[in-house]
Amino acid sequence: MTFVAVLPRRRIRLKESRLNDEAGQDCGSPAQYVDDLAQKALQHRAVNHPYLHAMATGAFPSLHGALADFAQHYHGYSAHFPRYLTALISKLENPDHRKALLENLMEESGQYEEEELLELKECGVQPEWITGFAHPELFKRFRNAIGVGDSTADHDHIEVVCWREQFLAILNTGSAAEALGALGLGTETIVQTIYQPFVAAINQLGSLKPEDAVFFPLHTAVDDHHQATLKAIASDFAATAAGRADLTKGMRKALALRDSFWSWLHERAMAGHVIHDSNGSPQDPADVRTH
Repeated sequence: MTFVAVLPRRRIRLKESRLNDEAGQDCGSPAQYVDDLAQKALQHRAVNHPYLHAMATGAFPSLHGALADFAQHYHGYSAHFPRYLTALISKLENPDHRKALLENLMEESGQYEEEELLELKECGVQPEWITGFAHPELFKRFRNAIGVGDSTADHDHIEVVCWREQFLAILNTGSAAEALGALGLGTETIVQTIYQPFVAAINQLGSLKPEDAVFFPLHTAVDDHHQATLKAIASDFAATAAGRADLTKGMRKALALRDSFWSWLHERAMAGHVIHDSNGSPQDPADVRTH
């Protein structure tokens, strides 16, 4: 075996060793370790990306075009969230952990407790907008309202396919702690924050009905209990140095993938890429600006 072939493996082992060392040196409680990881996630570039800042302030050649492009491509990732959650559940051995996430999965399918519906109503989300509608259907409603036609996974851009497949690979091939770090700390922990710029952009646009854009306030208003559930499960895995290292690794991988996706969308939005209308026909960005 040549030195060139051995070197990458040594680098991987070194990185894993550093993660284990960092986890082992932390003397805080498991819950505190998870809280610290959650704060690190919120400080990551994926959560504070220039793309999100531009979306919140409307700093694109076409705000409508940027939102439509986002709607067209993000669907190829977000529509598979039930698959992500199911993959994580299959990794968990503790019945209480599985039960808690199965309740989250029910909400993803549009089933809510009465108390949750009342809480959502106080935030302006009417029960009839969401009850019985799976979250991918709510995002599809937004896609159609913004002028993006329906499409199948076969039409997903290669960037979207790579993100989805790499994320699924983390969930399917990593340890339970790594999968939890990816979907919990690296995804659900940041959802409230990363969707707020889209709420701001939709408000600036002013042309969508509240029920057509309900996907976003549904996640920004009262998604705390999803985060709390996943963090509580993560705390159980953070009782060991190996568990802490895998939680951290999964979180970092998920954030890196999202950061890369935002960068791609940012480049497209600033370049004013052509999007598609509800009939699947190309629209010139100059035409979109007049909407």
